[in-house]
Amino acid sequence: MATELRDTLSRIIGKTKVMVDKYHALERAYTAAQEQMTQAQEENVKLRTELERVKRENEYLRIAHAIAPTPEAVAQSKSVLSKMVRDIDRCINQLNA
Repeated sequence: MATELRDTLSRIIGKTKVMVDKYHALERAYTAAQEQMTQAQEENVKLRTELERVKRENEYLRIAHAIAPTPEAVAQSKSVLSKMVRDIDRCINQLNA
């Protein structure tokens, strides 16, 4: 009877050790999975931010292309600016006189 109890107790202790080892293995796997999930979420946030930046830049480029000046418009703008500068210089000269 005593040997039977010892054998049973030994089997229970052995099975308990196996269960504890499996529990620790599962715990490590869970921790690793949590870390991977956290890294994936951080990467997701970075990629979404980059996507928004690229979309905004694309929109700016579309707008810039749509309103890009023609050579005639550039020449006309230069002419208007030159006239304005001459008028301002004339006004300054009149104020100094």
